[in-house]
Amino acid sequence: MSNFDQLVREQMQLMDQLLDVQGELDLYVETEKRMLQGEKKEELHRLHDQIKQKREELRKVQTLFTKQTEQVINSYKQMEKSSTVM
Repeated sequence: MSNFDQLVREQMQLMDQLLDVQGELDLYVETEKRMLQGEKKEELHRLHDQIKQKREELRKVQTLFTKQTEQVINSYKQMEKSSTVM
């Protein structure tokens, strides 16, 4: 498997992770809205902590995704360069 193919495969896996974390965050936010209506303060505090944690996780995954995207692009450029030299 070429370096480019490997990077693309990893990029797709990371995209799945990104979507999963975003989905979890969306569920927490929806739960938060429901709790605000019911005024369950203790549960709401725990939920805020979970939301904060998921947002940080999402930020980290997005940063990694951006770095891997750059690697994929660079790998593709190198592959193109190699094929035009031959």
